[in-house]
Amino acid sequence: MVTIATYSKLIKDSARILKHQKEISFLKGENFNIFSILKMETKENSTHSAFLGEFLNPEGSHGLGTVFLKLFLETIHLDHIHLDSARVKLEHYIGKRNDEAKEGGRMDIFIYDKDYNTVCIENKIDAPDQNVQIERYCNFNIPRNKVYYLTKEGEEPSEPSKGKLKSGIHFHNLSYSEDIIQWLTLCLKEVSTYPILRESINQYIILIKKLTNQLTDSKMENEIQNLIIANYMATKTLESNVRKVELEYAKKFLEEIKFEIGKELKDDWIIEAYHDLDEPWTGLYINHKQWPDKVYVKLEGQSKVPWNDSIYGIIGSNDVCDREILNKELSGVEILNEGFKNNKVWPFHKTLLNFGNIESRSVLFNEMERRELVIQISQKLAALSKACETPLGQVKEAEALI
Repeated sequence: MVTIATYSKLIKDSARILKHQKEISFLKGENFNIFSILKMETKENSTHSAFLGEFLNPEGSHGLGTVFLKLFLETIHLDHIHLDSARVKLEHYIGKRNDEAKEGGRMDIFIYDKDYNTVCIENKIDAPDQNVQIERYCNFNIPRNKVYYLTKEGEEPSEPSKGKLKSGIHFHNLSYSEDIIQWLTLCLKEVSTYPILRESINQYIILIKKLTNQLTDSKMENEIQNLIIANYMATKTLESNVRKVELEYAKKFLEEIKFEIGKELKDDWIIEAYHDLDEPWTGLYINHKQWPDKVYVKLEGQSKVPWNDSIYGIIGSNDVCDREILNKELSGVEILNEGFKNNKVWPFHKTLLNFGNIESRSVLFNEMERRELVIQISQKLAALSKACETPLGQVKEAEALI
């Protein structure tokens, strides 16, 4: 029988090892990471696809031809690409997206040769899957195409993405935590006399280990493993409760934001936090009685607040509001000129926070840090709502005249 004392000791021993790891990381200079400093840790295309693509590309700036690509293909046990004619493209367009026909889209990393044997790598760090995404890619260039789904831990694509397709048969899962680190470790052996390449790869490996919650010191990694072995039942029990705690504190976080916004926005305003944050696309929304139906300010997880990016802005699909009128009325709102993007669902959206890794998520459990973040987020949401109060009211009036 596992006692509370066992759980307590396990947690204390783990905390001791992690504290020592931080001390070692500081002494080794691992805390200085250019990707972290530039806040590029979880940007799939501008960081991860760009880095991987450059090293995989025989014509990359590394100047070593097919060395890295060869090691990668060997790592994933793939031999249908001719190295002498291999090329790599990022964000490769394969036709207009058609979900009904299950075809088209843009492939994150695309490898091909003179005979048009192809490899498609869908790169996922924290972003959600697109509808029938894996099915669309698997329907491309049959039977000369191989599809790989790359995630932190080698997770399965969602059902809406893969449909009835099976991993290991129709497509293959890859992980940063094992496959990419294994490949990059092999690459390091090839660049021992190229200091810039060597240190760039080392920095990236450290970043991956941070994102996948791995220790960078092998001795302490073994110590953690031995601790788990000696306390396996207690570890599994703690593991099964971590997600529940994260979910509960994310709810608390949003309720605190709702409370703060409520101090600023009172009469005629509706502020609601979703109860089930384990559902995708949930979060918190703000509405005003004078605004058009289904158009409101929202903070939304992409796809879940407790574990992924969250965006905020004005939400209102093309089919529920007249975008031409909306854009005209909101053109004078200065806040919306500060880096907001648009798509079919969001006339204006922008990333606001990220709980995609343990380090960023830990703020939920620190009263002082969480309070600071609550104030910061609530101020942004309240400011945007107040700035849009009159313009969105005018949108409703203009649409009523059509």
